[in-house]
Amino acid sequence: MAAVISPPVDAEAVAEVVTRCPSVVRLTPGPGVESVTYLPGRRVPGVRLGDAGLEVHVVARYGPTMPEVAEEIRGALRPLLGDAPVSVVIHDVDVPAEALPPPPDRRE
Repeated sequence: MAAVISPPVDAEAVAEVVTRCPSVVRLTPGPGVESVTYLPGRRVPGVRLGDAGLEVHVVARYGPTMPEVAEEIRGALRPLLGDAPVSVVIHDVDVPAEALPPPPDRRE
């Protein structure tokens, strides 16, 4: 049986809440088959409302663990969705240049 979120969810409101999360860089439609919600004349990338429930697809900030990012998103959405299940898909992590290791020394 399909998961039903009641009352119906406003995909744009979900996107707004998720993008305000400190651990989220941006919503993303992801690679391949895009994860989007289609609305009249527009689309909301990174938010999929379907038979399986709500999915949000994000690029996360470097630092927090992936479970921490997912819980932050779910917590932020709780006032909007109550205890409805939310699947969080982290497609990438935005790592700042200063956090990357130095390149290997290629001298011969």
